[in-house]
Amino acid sequence: MSQPILSLSAVRVAYGRIEAVRGVDLAVGRGAFVGIIGSNGAGKTSLMRAISGVVRPAGGTITFDGEDVTGRKSHEMVARGLAMVPEGRMVFSDQSVRDNLMLGAYTRIGRDDAGVADDLEKVLGLFPRLAERIDQVAGTLSGGEQQMLAIARGLLSRPKLLVIDELSLGLAPKILDLLFPVLTALNRDGLSILLVEQMASYALAVTERTYVMENGRVILEGASTDVAVDPRVLDAYLGRRGAA
Repeated sequence: MSQPILSLSAVRVAYGRIEAVRGVDLAVGRGAFVGIIGSNGAGKTSLMRAISGVVRPAGGTITFDGEDVTGRKSHEMVARGLAMVPEGRMVFSDQSVRDNLMLGAYTRIGRDDAGVADDLEKVLGLFPRLAERIDQVAGTLSGGEQQMLAIARGLLSRPKLLVIDELSLGLAPKILDLLFPVLTALNRDGLSILLVEQMASYALAVTERTYVMENGRVILEGASTDVAVDPRVLDAYLGRRGAA
C-alpha cells in the first residue's frame, strides 16, 4: 500500500483545560475521498484546525506527504499542498469574486502565472455561476455561490489534499446536489479529499471511507458502505434504526 497523503497518530487538541480532540488516529490515502461525520461538538472542526495549522496540537503527530508537519503554521501547510475550505466559507465579502480566487493562488503568483490562468479557467468551468459573477463583490453572492467560491479558491492553490469543513452548512439540498458531483469529479481526476460533514447521508454516499467522531474521539471507522449500515450510525445520524 502506498504511503497516505495524510496520517494522524494520537492527535489531541486542547483549549486550556478543555480537550476537544482526544487521541485521534486517521489516514487519507493518495487519491482517496475520506469523510468524517459526527454531531455538533464532536471535535471535527478542532481536528481540521490542527490539520490545517490553525491551532497547534496538544499531542500526537501529523504527517503530510511523507513529512512530519505537527505544529506547522497554516501558510506553510498551503505551500506544502494542503488547502482548507473552512466552515462558514470565510470569503472576503468586500472583494470581488476574481480577487477572492486570486488570493487562493497567492503562493503561485509570480512564479506560475500561466498555470494560475489555466487553473482559473478550469475552476470557472466547474462553477459557471462564478464566471458570470467574476467582477461581482463576493458579499453579494448567495450562500451556495459563496461555497462554490470557497472551493474554487482552495483549488487555485493547486492542492494535493483538499480539506472541506461542513460543506452543507446553511445550504439547500438543491445546492448540495450541484456541489457533491463536482467533488466526486475532482476526486475521480486524482485529487485527495477529506470531507467533514454533519449531513451524514451525503458524506456516506460520496466517500469511500468514513470516520465517526463523538466527544473528541473516533468511535467507528471503515468503508463508507459498511459504516452506512452500522446500527449506531443508522440510529444517530440517518434517522432510522438498524435491525435488532
